Amino acid sequence: MSDDQLDLLDYYTLLQVADDATADSIRAAFHRFALRYHPDRHADGGAEDVARAAQIYRRGTEAYRVLCDPKMRREYDAGLLKGKIRHGH
Repeated sequence: MSDDQLDLLDYYTLLQVADDATADSIRAAFHRFALRYHPDRHADGGAEDVARAAQIYRRGTEAYRVLCDPKMRREYDAGLLKGKIRHGH
């Protein structure tokens, strides 16, 4: 996933969940996401691979935090309708 691709993904797409996903579904999706992108899983790939995995993982953590908080999720969904891909940015 390139920098440009990451910046085009909304939180639902990043975590591969529907926009009406439950908190339990989001938690399970984040677990799968973490198994794939946690930087420790890329330690053998060199500094660039670790840095990229860390960047993706941070964005996934941001998505998880926002989507699991009802207030932040409502704010995010409203912003998403206006084209804002990230909460607070």
